[in-house]
Amino acid sequence: MKKVFITVLILCMLFMTACGTPTPTEALKADIENAKNNPEDIIGDIGEDGFGEEATNALVDKVLEFDYKLGEEVIDEEAGKATVETTITTYPFGDVFSTLMTKLFTEIFANPNMTDAQLDERMDALLIEGLKNVEKTYTKTIKINLELEDGVWVVQESDEMADALTGGMLTWANSINNAS
Repeated sequence: MKKVFITVLILCMLFMTACGTPTPTEALKADIENAKNNPEDIIGDIGEDGFGEEATNALVDKVLEFDYKLGEEVIDEEAGKATVETTITTYPFGDVFSTLMTKLFTEIFANPNMTDAQLDERMDALLIEGLKNVEKTYTKTIKINLELEDGVWVVQESDEMADALTGGMLTWANSINNAS
């Protein structure tokens, strides 16, 4: 669970720094391409909690396979703010994790003596299996906010953006938190 939230936060942080391009759309595109082309930044910041190396790499690779289409740009020069309509198409990671947890809990109840090492191994295997079979069916259109900071358009972090980029993972995580 912790790994999922860390991945989402890292993706958001990568999108927060613009590359000095002259328009909000160009700044957003540069941030997106930077994130897609630097998976080692995400993997290196995840830490050693959560999934094993193979599962982590598989997850990060899939997360970065998202497609995007940039649409209408609206600039409020006086306020130094802009929005860029963005359509994200990716894998339904929220569904992947929901299925993973259902299978994992079923196995835990069937084998209550499962060790932590066995649990970690099964979680990794279930994630890798789920990622191999998933199709890119999640599409969401959002407005991404940017602010002009020192003459540079900077993408502003939002839960909506994080959720779209991770195929509903944040929505799924929030539903788990609200259920408890």
